[in-house]
Amino acid sequence: MAGLRERQKATRRRDILEAAGTLFQRTGYAETSIEAIAERAEVAPGTVYNYFQSKGDLLLALVALDGEEVRANGKKLIAKAPKNPVKAIHSLLESYVDHSLVHLTKELWRNAIATAITQPESPFGIGYAELDRKLADQVGELVASLQARGDLAEEIDARIAGDILFEVCNCLFVVFITQEAMPIEVMKQRMSAQIDVVFSGLPVITREVATGTKRRSRAVI
Repeated sequence: MAGLRERQKATRRRDILEAAGTLFQRTGYAETSIEAIAERAEVAPGTVYNYFQSKGDLLLALVALDGEEVRANGKKLIAKAPKNPVKAIHSLLESYVDHSLVHLTKELWRNAIATAITQPESPFGIGYAELDRKLADQVGELVASLQARGDLAEEIDARIAGDILFEVCNCLFVVFITQEAMPIEVMKQRMSAQIDVVFSGLPVITREVATGTKRRSRAVI
């Protein structure tokens, strides 16, 4: 009996979240009321509040759902990562980008990021930061997996490399959602070019004092 009640609760929570996601995308976050969400989910407004304290909680739940799904996809990609490490990183980060508009619009992402930035100590801000941390850690897991296969140098700090590569994606994603007209393919092209620079390294020019000659070296991750 307890198991049935838990399944019913899970179904009701999912129905409420689906209703919220649909209305947020259709009418906008600010214009959507808890009452409208309840009506679409065929529950009382009080029932919505039993599961989510506010619209912000519903938005964070949608962000969390996105994160759960992209990490699940990412886990499969890591298990079958391409031999080429650059291609492997591209594949993982592009999977994050490709999934980004499944549950949320650009407007919803702007609301989520704005709330996380302006209220960093709130449950929303803390929850959003934790979700980002999990994605960065997954990129680090891919780097570690490539090291274990012998495709990346062992001396690389996998966590730091994961942070750097994820931030390339994350920073470009912010640009993407703030420019309503930017196609997702343009964002992915820019990300690809920046990842290539990370892997090729920046040329470092050193001068030989005695001869005045220059020597070029590269720092490659």
